[in-house]
Amino acid sequence: MATEQEQVQVRLITKQEKYAVSDSAILVPSTFKRQGLSDLVNSLLGYDTPTPFDFLIDGEILRTSVAEYLSTKSLSTENIITIEYVEAMLPPTPLTAYQHDDWISSVKGHNGLFLSGSYDNNVRLWNASGACIATLVGHSDAVKSVTFGAVNESKTLVYSGSLDNSLLAWEYVFENETQSILYECVGHKAAVECVAVDSTNTYVASASADGTVKVWLTAEPTENEPSMEESVPKKKKKSEKKSDRKIKTRAVTLEGHVGSVNSVVFDGNNSNTVYTAGWDHSIRTWDVEQQVNLVTKVSYY
Repeated sequence: MATEQEQVQVRLITKQEKYAVSDSAILVPSTFKRQGLSDLVNSLLGYDTPTPFDFLIDGEILRTSVAEYLSTKSLSTENIITIEYVEAMLPPTPLTAYQHDDWISSVKGHNGLFLSGSYDNNVRLWNASGACIATLVGHSDAVKSVTFGAVNESKTLVYSGSLDNSLLAWEYVFENETQSILYECVGHKAAVECVAVDSTNTYVASASADGTVKVWLTAEPTENEPSMEESVPKKKKKSEKKSDRKIKTRAVTLEGHVGSVNSVVFDGNNSNTVYTAGWDHSIRTWDVEQQVNLVTKVSYY
């Protein structure tokens, strides 16, 4: 068993040149832990104001005394031990907090702006200072996914999917701080789990718990599009009474997943290619125009 007087030979090395000391072997008490080694390095560097360091032996962070580490690894105290040291980093400090009244389900950022979707049914738009500049109220159930559309100096477009089976398109104007629902995408028979916009802001896709993915044009319709009875959820009949928004029903529907589809994203270089993932353990690649499942990769873990 190591005693307080027992010493071991160590070589102190670092990849941070400004903190480098001689790598000649020196004797240190085997009871030294991180603080003792850190004090030693600061002494060798001649620092009046100490800099905290972390220490690694064979790539493993030293969390005990040197003697305890050697004992655990069945290493001899008679060998020269090479110890690497790096400047210790303080844990990150949050700059601000974004408060909500319920669970936060989705977050999206864009050039200093942040969107959040919450189980309180609302979408919130925040600036980089942590101020909520808009609360978008329109969903009748929890918001599951949010994303930005086109953003410029005067306004931003926002898309949100919800447990109320809908996808809403919003417009927020910065100058007069006004907001409006441009349209509601109707057609899913279950919750909209994820929404995504292509790189040209021409299309928005919605992945749903009904097992389908729908791809919609982002252009605002001039009037309500005709409903198709087989695609409109029964509980959404009340949407006919909503005069504050146009109804969009025309979409390309991608079918193939078995069970809920929880993620969708456009290819960054080709808006005709969409990738999806679902509860059926599959990741799928789709040709939107042809409505064809090109590739399916399945994980059984």
